Amino acid sequence: MHMHHRVSPTTESDQKPSTSRFFFGTLVFGSVLIVLTCYWIISAENRVVWELTDFSIFPTVLFAFFLLAVLTPLLKKAFKGFAPTSRELAMTYVMVSVATALAGHDIVRQLVPMIANAGWFATPENEWADIFFRFMPTWLTITDRGILQGYFEGDDTFWQQQYMEAWLWPIVAWSGLVIVLLFMMLCVNIIIRRQWIDHEKLSYPLTTLPVELLGNTSALFRNRLIWLGFGIAFGLEILAGLNYLFPVIPSLKIKYQLYFSDRPWNAVGRLPIYVYPFAIGFGYLMPLDLSLSFWFFYLFWGAQRVFFSAIGWTTAIGLQTEQRGGAWLGIGVLALITSRKHVWGILRDVFSFKSKDGLYRLAVFGLIISMGIVLVFWYFAGLSPWVALGYFSIYLILCIAMTRMRAELGPPTHELHGMHPDRIMLLFGGSRPLGAQNLTNTTLLSWLAYGYRCHPMPHQLEAFKIGRHFRFHENRLVVALIVASIVGTIVSIVGHIALYYEYRFARWGVGEFNRLQSWIISPRAPNFAAVQHIAFGFLFTGVLTFLKRQFLWWPFYPVGYAVGNGWAIGWMWFSIFLGWLFKQLLFTAGGVRAYRQALPLFLGFVFGQFLAGSFWSLLGVVLNKNMYTLFP
Repeated sequence: MHMHHRVSPTTESDQKPSTSRFFFGTLVFGSVLIVLTCYWIISAENRVVWELTDFSIFPTVLFAFFLLAVLTPLLKKAFKGFAPTSRELAMTYVMVSVATALAGHDIVRQLVPMIANAGWFATPENEWADIFFRFMPTWLTITDRGILQGYFEGDDTFWQQQYMEAWLWPIVAWSGLVIVLLFMMLCVNIIIRRQWIDHEKLSYPLTTLPVELLGNTSALFRNRLIWLGFGIAFGLEILAGLNYLFPVIPSLKIKYQLYFSDRPWNAVGRLPIYVYPFAIGFGYLMPLDLSLSFWFFYLFWGAQRVFFSAIGWTTAIGLQTEQRGGAWLGIGVLALITSRKHVWGILRDVFSFKSKDGLYRLAVFGLIISMGIVLVFWYFAGLSPWVALGYFSIYLILCIAMTRMRAELGPPTHELHGMHPDRIMLLFGGSRPLGAQNLTNTTLLSWLAYGYRCHPMPHQLEAFKIGRHFRFHENRLVVALIVASIVGTIVSIVGHIALYYEYRFARWGVGEFNRLQSWIISPRAPNFAAVQHIAFGFLFTGVLTFLKRQFLWWPFYPVGYAVGNGWAIGWMWFSIFLGWLFKQLLFTAGGVRAYRQALPLFLGFVFGQFLAGSFWSLLGVVLNKNMYTLFP
């Protein structure tokens, strides 16, 4: 069943707000919120808690907009014309989400160490300076240990002339690259938005939360069930946080792990039985077949490991990542194939100058120009054009796959570790055709493909879906997303560097240079076993897609197979199962009506746990003290 919200498109007048109102009420207000939330994320995730941005919706963003939704009625009474409208709040929500994705765990947090790690961790023993320093662009990296000492040891300040001068070019170059890449993703989203939203009518479960919160605020807050769900989840999280600080305070034990000691069952590894109210809520928001696919395929991946262990094919267990990589590539390619007529029509209209839609013209020419800029950028860095084109083509397919999964399934997280575009190229062709110079440059790009979790591209597309409910003017939405990309990029990169100088933060990304060293010293041959697993994942995704489209009764979606295995998923699978179970029971007993009536309870679960988890991280930043982490 497709999820259609109760919210009627917003009743506010469809008059376009004045340009000055849009500038101050959305762009400036959104930028201020971006600075505050990015500072919060960078301070918290590297210093006081572990995981805050592994999710498809960010707890800190929900925290900020929950507070704004509560305060807006009061502001309307006090300042009649100046209080933000729900449409303005929704547009700033989208801006802050895109920027938070940048500041979070998997993008800029992995980028900044790439600038500094090689210079700091090079020793006479590992011979990095002799092996690959000559291939590293000096305008993208820093190798002066005097400059880097404060960055790695803390208790210093970045705002000194010698530091700022040394970091200036890397900050400018990387910021420029990130902004162009985000614009490239936005162009792809503009091209596919109508196909996925209007023609295929994908369900976009993750847009339910912001739409209900900002477009249906008073009805939602008057509903008792949301406060019941909120109270349960918030209370559990506050108790857990107090128990972390003061162990004498008891907390409810709702997290267990099962271990199997006998072969072949021990191949499963751990089987976490963790109850996360927020994940139960997300499971309830997903269409039924999709949440079923999600937890079924988590168990399927475990069963696959048991089977491989039983027949003695243990090497295959280590190649499950490649199999999932194949599934992601399959979903990306299939999404492009199903959209091919739509895309071809747009290209034909734009190049024959028949297209009335200015956004399509912007997107098509913007995509060509931004791809050109990226290729020229890396040509000057020393990356061969064919490698750069191959790298970014594979990367875009993986990004489209992730955006598609979010649009169709709305999983609480999605991750793919270890499947970097250059590593995929390496599996197929070995390391010799690439050579040391190309491998050094693609290693500097490894932050792009760290885990594919907090990623801006799905948030950009969800912005267009949210925009349908609030009747955004799409040109203005595109402007807001570009502003969010620019502000978010600069704040995230400078914020990470400045805070690293101030505090001792977690270390990231050293392993990438160890891997580069071993690739150069002992070149890799093509890995045909890994290629077979990629091909299997790709073909199995195709088969699942065929079955789903041909037979109405077939319950399993290919996105469940692609998303259903991974570090973060492992902790959440049981909660997704519970969300599915409650929804299944309510549907069986009372149909759609019962499901609708219970929806606020499950939204309350998400709000309650995410707000309490955000509260603990904020308290940790203020008190400069380690705190309880909501996940894992």
